[in-house]
Amino acid sequence: MEVVQSLGKGGRTVRFYDTVNALSQSGYQVIAVCFSPFETHPSATENVYLKRGKGKSVALIWQLVKLIRKYNIDIVHAHCESSQLYAGLAAKLCRIPAVGTFHRSRLECYNPSLCNSFINFALSHSIAVSEDRLKRLTNTMGLPENRCSVVYGGTAFLSIPPRNKAQARAELNIADEGKILLSIGHLGEIKGHQDTLRALALLNRSNVFLYIAGTGSEQERVKLIELSARLNLEKQVTFLGQITDSAQWLDACDIFVQPSHEEAFGLVFIEAGARRKPVVATHVGGIKEIIQHGETGLLVQPASPQQLADNLTRLLDNEQLCQNMADAGYIRVQQIFSIRAMTDSYQAIFNQLLQKEGS
Repeated sequence: MEVVQSLGKGGRTVRFYDTVNALSQSGYQVIAVCFSPFETHPSATENVYLKRGKGKSVALIWQLVKLIRKYNIDIVHAHCESSQLYAGLAAKLCRIPAVGTFHRSRLECYNPSLCNSFINFALSHSIAVSEDRLKRLTNTMGLPENRCSVVYGGTAFLSIPPRNKAQARAELNIADEGKILLSIGHLGEIKGHQDTLRALALLNRSNVFLYIAGTGSEQERVKLIELSARLNLEKQVTFLGQITDSAQWLDACDIFVQPSHEEAFGLVFIEAGARRKPVVATHVGGIKEIIQHGETGLLVQPASPQQLADNLTRLLDNEQLCQNMADAGYIRVQQIFSIRAMTDSYQAIFNQLLQKEGS
């Protein structure tokens, strides 16, 4: 049973659906459960919406217990704290293993708390999405090392036929001239879009254009638009909102740039690698495990527009360096960040827990 508290736009949602699909294709019967209305997955044996309601809900635990018994669930896999708490306790009552994957970028989510103590009690095994987050699980939350693992995310973008840059730009009705920078992420400050705008102003190049894809609150959107206007970048910056085909936009761009202030993993960075794009990003969280500085991309300190501008200049002025990093990034994603690699890691952990349970 795959359980998640909500499915919006972002890496957790993609990973949840990819896991459901890959496990189903591997022969598992997968029940997909969400605590908010969600887009059902055709690969799941059953899709179940359980309304959580406000506050803590003991009733939700019993609803999950009923599902476990109804479908004879062998193992529960929960994503993020609410689903880990409720599904983990339900699994405990049914005496089956529960695995939790921790996705959060916000560091405060890893602090010791009563909720995290209950999650630790309920889970048989905890999964971090990066080595950086593994250290937070063991060092900050105090989870036992022998019950924690890292499972990197994977991307299905490797299997999408490539478009050349001109073709992708024609499909998107973008002029095939100038250099295009692309960012994909929530419009909140944690993603660092404000730093990219300031770096673009520092570049002072009229032939470099920035496209920012993603949604956020109206306040976050207006704040970035107003900053763009103050920097006189209106003709160079386009806010795309939510896009439906990230692969197509990645094919159309020259450089993927995302100077996140914090990132648990960063699915967009492996997606950029899968589409053979050099990356400029920040040396934080899981990003530094994806991007090899100087080989597959360039890493800067967060909130450093000048560093960002300097490293963008390096790539904009050296087409061969861009190509070398793009090729190296593609190979790295193929080797480490495929859906198959992610699913194999999950299955190994599930099988180990089930064997322990049966012994």
